[in-house]
Amino acid sequence: MNFARILYNVATLPMEAALAPFAFVACRFLSEEKAERLKQRLGFHSQEIIHSLQQKPLLWIHAVSVGEVGVASTLIRALDKVQPSLGLIVSTTTPHGYELAQQRLAPRATCIYFPLDFIFSVRRALRHISPDIIVCLETELWPNFLGEAHRLGISTLLINGRISKGSFRRYRKILPLMKPLLEDFSALAMVSSNDAKRVIGIGAPAARVKVTGNMKGAGLVEQANPSRAKDLKRKLQLKSRQPVLIAGSIRDQELSWLPEIYNELLREKTDLVGIFAPRHLNRLGRLEAWLKQHGLEFQRLSSLVNGSEKRTTATILVDGVGRLFDLYGLGDLIFCGGSLVPLGGQNILEPAAWGKPVFYGPYMDNFLEASELLETAGCGIMVQDRDELLTKLRYFLSNPDALKAMGSNGRNAISDRDQIAVRQAELITEVLEGRKHRA
Repeated sequence: MNFARILYNVATLPMEAALAPFAFVACRFLSEEKAERLKQRLGFHSQEIIHSLQQKPLLWIHAVSVGEVGVASTLIRALDKVQPSLGLIVSTTTPHGYELAQQRLAPRATCIYFPLDFIFSVRRALRHISPDIIVCLETELWPNFLGEAHRLGISTLLINGRISKGSFRRYRKILPLMKPLLEDFSALAMVSSNDAKRVIGIGAPAARVKVTGNMKGAGLVEQANPSRAKDLKRKLQLKSRQPVLIAGSIRDQELSWLPEIYNELLREKTDLVGIFAPRHLNRLGRLEAWLKQHGLEFQRLSSLVNGSEKRTTATILVDGVGRLFDLYGLGDLIFCGGSLVPLGGQNILEPAAWGKPVFYGPYMDNFLEASELLETAGCGIMVQDRDELLTKLRYFLSNPDALKAMGSNGRNAISDRDQIAVRQAELITEVLEGRKHRA
């Protein structure tokens, strides 16, 4: 353990020591689900989970939240083509990510919560699970988790790696901590040459860094099933050619800006339906409060989908995870959030997979490659602010044929990404074969 990591543990050990007795008491009062989550975050796993991980070799994929679960799903499909005998475990950090992982990946993969990066939590989790290889998606670099994996002889890979300019500056400040971790990776598959240069700049061995392209978007065209969209359209009682505005994964000020824009458009196009999906469900109350304040009646999507209500309003709030992708198949005007505010954007390739043009703001740091791809294809529409978004949505609402003509370009642009996923899956199998050879 190097000196920088010792200092890191000196800082985190008191937090772990304080949390452990609190967690022991809290578990007695929490619901079974929340207690299990807390235990797993501290590295404890039930015998049921441990016994489900007997298949070897065992691959642990860490996906933080909803977006990374989509990447994990794509990677698993590619792995099943090249290494179908792998045992799989997928960890997430957020409850929404865990819920989506259970929906999409179980029973093919065992789904768990990722341990907090405390030394004893990480050691317990790695001892319980005992993986042969660990795959970190995008930019998940946890010092104790990776350091302990290396100490135990577990191979680690960074797949679909991204290092933004901001992250690069932050990592440079803690170079003595990051460099040893990156030197221990067996391979680092980066999205672009810029990402490759940055990860090398913070200590990754250049010989182990490969530029494989971005796996995000692979398999999306195949997943865009028209029958599911048709079923949703029926349940929501949408008429033929009735225009639909979808605001997906909206955050912060967007939670009021998008309803404001919709309200203005509704005055001009009275049959317009608005569907709003906050990035985090705990922000649903904020949306509801705004709509009530402005006299807009609304219904929750779950009530319409399960048949307990029929649609009687023009406004629908998405109150669950895992539905947004299929909802994009219904949309005419689609905005992806986290982009009018400096939060890095969201996955704009999902609407494009349905052959839909997509609107987004200027803050696309986490999806620069995707925005460049769609803008080159002519179906990515960047706006600078709320007012420009209103102007462009108003124009295309009056010119729907122009909007439809742009959509197929995006679908074609992402259709070749399956090969990127296969290349990254093959890299994982190469590392596995290397382990067998050394053994």
